[in-house]
Amino acid sequence: MKYMILLCVMAACCFACSDNEDKAIVPSVSPEAEGTWTDPRDGVTYHWVRYGNLEWLCENVRAPHSAGDAVTCEEVTEEDLPKFGYLYDFTAASTLGVEEWRLPTDEDWKNLEMCLGMSEEETNQTGWRGHFTGTLLMQEEGSEIGLVCGGYAHDLGGFGTRKFQVDGIYWTSTPDESQEGYAWCRMITFNRDQVNRVTMTTKRYMSVRLVRDTK
Repeated sequence: MKYMILLCVMAACCFACSDNEDKAIVPSVSPEAEGTWTDPRDGVTYHWVRYGNLEWLCENVRAPHSAGDAVTCEEVTEEDLPKFGYLYDFTAASTLGVEEWRLPTDEDWKNLEMCLGMSEEETNQTGWRGHFTGTLLMQEEGSEIGLVCGGYAHDLGGFGTRKFQVDGIYWTSTPDESQEGYAWCRMITFNRDQVNRVTMTTKRYMSVRLVRDTK
């Protein structure tokens, strides 16, 4: 009996170690090209990386806006702004394109996710998906995309900000055709290795990355 118990304990330990090792093996992904771009509106220089036929900014946008509102989480200092950027409502986010740069579509995000290893079938799913995709999206080294958990702001029952350094939610330019006043987004969480494809009310204030077609 004691021998059987010992075997069970050893098997459980081996399974746990194997499971932990599997979770620790994050794929190695790096951009095809990279460079910098200076926003002519305010002189801020951003880094970009190329995946497939798209080039993505590596920092959250902190540019002036011509419509809607832009805010920061209450915890964001002036020194933090280059990292976390502003939070924009959907109207403002939709005006941030300049020169060849634009707000990415839901399809643009899917293309990026496939470049990071997600299957096309999985990109079309909603909710949390893509083993290690969230981790790769948050890498400042490796993928160099560097999504951050800048939180979000809301104006429901009083203005406020939430989830700073816990969640990061990024706009797409694609409305949710099934719900008026909603648009598709991507969400990361600091302690989760997946990425969430979800819709949010366009009145919420969230982070923005811009994208352009490869020249």
